[in-house]
Amino acid sequence: MTELSQKQADKHELLLRAAATVFAHRGFTATRISDIAAEAGVGKGTVYEYFSSKDELYFSICEWINRDIRARIDRLLAGETTAAGRLRALISEAAKIVIEQRELYPSSLDFWAASRGSAIEHRFTEATNTQYRTYRTLIADLIGDGQRSGEFRGEVDAYGVATLLVSTFDGLGMQCWLDPSIDATAATAAFSDALCAGLCLPEA
Repeated sequence: MTELSQKQADKHELLLRAAATVFAHRGFTATRISDIAAEAGVGKGTVYEYFSSKDELYFSICEWINRDIRARIDRLLAGETTAAGRLRALISEAAKIVIEQRELYPSSLDFWAASRGSAIEHRFTEATNTQYRTYRTLIADLIGDGQRSGEFRGEVDAYGVATLLVSTFDGLGMQCWLDPSIDATAATAAFSDALCAGLCLPEA
């Protein structure tokens, strides 16, 4: 990467971080491009050099966060040698992510509400569904690996469990935003124990 492109990449990330912070504090609808520029310490014109609109900024933040989450999960799973170990590691990491991203839940709801009935609604729906499908498939494949190795019960519907597991993470994030006293780490540890007890064959 050239020095110029590295500077551009750094500025791009600076703007994403600034926008995520302002969206979390003000909400999507109330945020202005000038607010994001002020948070980043740049002129408003600089923001428009990188992003054509506030909507584009929101989608770019989602893509940026999801790339980071997937990279973290991939590194984590590579360090585990059993399907149960990978599943437990994934659930534990999900708790950390829920805690880290808790403040972004209101802005996501705000953006969803603002997009209703607009040209951007379809794009938001598709982007969200793509992420859900990605993680459902990842978890289903993980469970399938455990079934093929004789570690997990073969009669379990892997994709069904994966679908509910993704829903669990989503719901936990909402609860932690509404009630910060919830201990996501403890809750997911208890859930992980129960899930693996049900999935694992006695001899495994």
